[in-house]
Amino acid sequence: MNGTSNLYSIQNRNNNNIQLIDRLLAIYSLLLILIGTPCNLLCCIIYFQKANRSNSIKIIFGYLAFLDTIVLYTFNLNYVIREFNSDFNITNITYNNSDKHDNSIYVIIIKKNLEEYSVLICRFLSYLAFSTLQTSSWVLAFGSFNRYLLIKKLSHFEFICKRPYTIAICLFFTCLFFFSNMHILFMNGYRSSSGRVTCYGNLRFPSYMVLYQRLHLFIYSLLPSFILFILNTLLMRIIFASKKRLDNHRRLVLFAAAATTTLPTDHRKSFLALQHLSSATLRRPNKNNPARLLNRHSRKLTMSLIFITISYFTLTFPSTVIFSFIRPYITQGDVRRTLSLLFTNLSTTTHTIRFFIYFFCSIDFRNDFYNLILPKRSFRLNFIKNQGRQQQRKSLRQSQKQTDSLLLSNKNEPVG
Repeated sequence: MNGTSNLYSIQNRNNNNIQLIDRLLAIYSLLLILIGTPCNLLCCIIYFQKANRSNSIKIIFGYLAFLDTIVLYTFNLNYVIREFNSDFNITNITYNNSDKHDNSIYVIIIKKNLEEYSVLICRFLSYLAFSTLQTSSWVLAFGSFNRYLLIKKLSHFEFICKRPYTIAICLFFTCLFFFSNMHILFMNGYRSSSGRVTCYGNLRFPSYMVLYQRLHLFIYSLLPSFILFILNTLLMRIIFASKKRLDNHRRLVLFAAAATTTLPTDHRKSFLALQHLSSATLRRPNKNNPARLLNRHSRKLTMSLIFITISYFTLTFPSTVIFSFIRPYITQGDVRRTLSLLFTNLSTTTHTIRFFIYFFCSIDFRNDFYNLILPKRSFRLNFIKNQGRQQQRKSLRQSQKQTDSLLLSNKNEPVG
């Protein structure tokens, strides 16, 4: 998404400040590549393991990681090469005035995008970038739809959540966007009569890439964000309902346990009956209440998907607004270029941080990660067991505190 001049004069103080900002942003682009590549590859290895292939949402997470790895080597790599592969041109300019004779030396920094080395590279990188970004956003939207169908238990659409259909739909989105963007391979970029390559332009249709970039931002960000917002709002309602249901059940169990030790026999029977009714209700099948199906691991997977969606929306939506409505009206080429670099880095950050979201939200992902990186099997098992024991101790402490508070409140209340 570059269409501005790459010439700087070192004599201009404003240009020096912009060069420093561009260099820092290029370093950030390099860090995104260096951090995102191994993290996304680890996600691919973990989610494509044999034990995880039967879970449709894990297949989607693994495919997203594969697409994220490709995305990092499009615009980010272009910015890194442009900032760290610059040429210098020293120019001697003489000014002849009536009063004095002035001779000045200018050092001009020439920066060249990776896309400007040849028309072939320009078309291939832009085609790969647009196609993978659009595919990634719609696979994420399909992941939210898949998860909603799985939790909601809509019998007419449950087949979509099965592994073969999940893989087929992911491949459908891939083929759809890679085929629909093929016009970029023929129309984007040209070589001028002087031999200079201009990317994101067309001689016959000057506004071709400007209009298509706006269409791309609509397909890549606006429309998927709208779908993701609706689906994840519904998922969050189901998760909160499930958590509230489980918390109420635990509270009743603790209250009944406290009642058996402090209350008289007639009151004790009523509390035990209430506890039994609560347990029976929690176990009773009810197709109209999907919250009953959300066990701990299922909630963690759904929360991972929700946090990925939030990061996608918060990091890509500002870029869409800037590129669509603000950037076209900025006349200074260096400011436009810096703005493009800043918000492109912002939008591609979401393709780097997903590993950390999986790690902090999903217990299964952490266990698979420890099994993958820890060298000895016995050490791995001890490490995972110790983590489980720590979590059990923490939950027992919380339960004991709740029990103590209930006992204390029961002692203070008059009986009968």
